[in-house]
Amino acid sequence: MSAKIGGTILKASDFKISGKNVYVKPNGGIPGMLLIHADWCGHCKRFLPTFNELTARLGKDFKMTSIESAQLNGQTALVSALNFQGYPTICFFDQNGKIVNQYNGPRDTQSILNTICQVYHKCYKH
Repeated sequence: MSAKIGGTILKASDFKISGKNVYVKPNGGIPGMLLIHADWCGHCKRFLPTFNELTARLGKDFKMTSIESAQLNGQTALVSALNFQGYPTICFFDQNGKIVNQYNGPRDTQSILNTICQVYHKCYKH
């Protein structure tokens, strides 16, 4: 992506697969959001300002992370476990780093904040 992406940038080695579960490690004991994106993807480029705004607004109470598609090359087990169908994909993980759901709603700041409120029962100012 031409613009800088906020949050923690992950590598394939930052994930752990345990049975059918995928964990983001280390997550610091706080829940968060994972963005799976590709540098060449137009949808990803359009979503980047929203991701960065969320990163700035959510602060240290919610971990914002991302992984770029190139980090997933050759990582067949991880790609299969993440079970994503395209770019960008947004997933949420719990305080243990376990990915708990994949977000399929609108890609605007307010809709994502509303989902965080519903999933984590932790609401952030709009």
